[in-house]
Amino acid sequence: MIKCNVTACGTISSSAEEKQSKDGEKFISFGMIVPLLGKDGTAKEVWVTVSAPGNKEAAASYSAGRKVTVSGVMYIRKHDGNIYLNLRTDTNIEVNESTTNDRLEGSMEFRGKVSKKGIKELKDKKGKDFQSFAAFSSDKEGENREFTWVSFVNFSPIHEDYFAAEKYVEVHGDLQLGIFKGELQIECKVKSIAAWDLNKTADANGIAQTAQS
Repeated sequence: MIKCNVTACGTISSSAEEKQSKDGEKFISFGMIVPLLGKDGTAKEVWVTVSAPGNKEAAASYSAGRKVTVSGVMYIRKHDGNIYLNLRTDTNIEVNESTTNDRLEGSMEFRGKVSKKGIKELKDKKGKDFQSFAAFSSDKEGENREFTWVSFVNFSPIHEDYFAAEKYVEVHGDLQLGIFKGELQIECKVKSIAAWDLNKTADANGIAQTAQS
């Protein structure tokens, strides 16, 4: 699971439409593009699917080409090899001037498995210790399971038995979306790390399948 609390500002790419949930509740949905620039100079337009309470009348306010800011809960998932960003808001969507800066920022709650490579112990330019590691979250669609990788950096090193290669962890931190060679990179600046008890999580069975490190 990769759950984020975010604020996103971007341009509506597909006009809002009224839809209906399985419970019969009406809501609106639209696509939003947020351009991101990587440290290597490459760029990518990130597609975010937004859903919010509303009906046809509300949907009319959010047409393609408008600049908006949305705050809410965003889930990051992978399906058919593609990463999807699904943002749900229960607050007002702010309509902005076209000159408003694009952004996608917030916090991350991650549950998943540390890679086989484990934890790297490093030092910054000032000689201060920090750690980096990669871990994956698993999503299941039917019989297929896909893995979404996140790169983490931890500036408050810990050394616990549960924090090692192929261990399951729950991580909280700052979401950092980057671009490298035109591809989206999901990163996180760690605030806390704890052991993740799969027995307390629904759909735990089968989640321990192996992903390539």
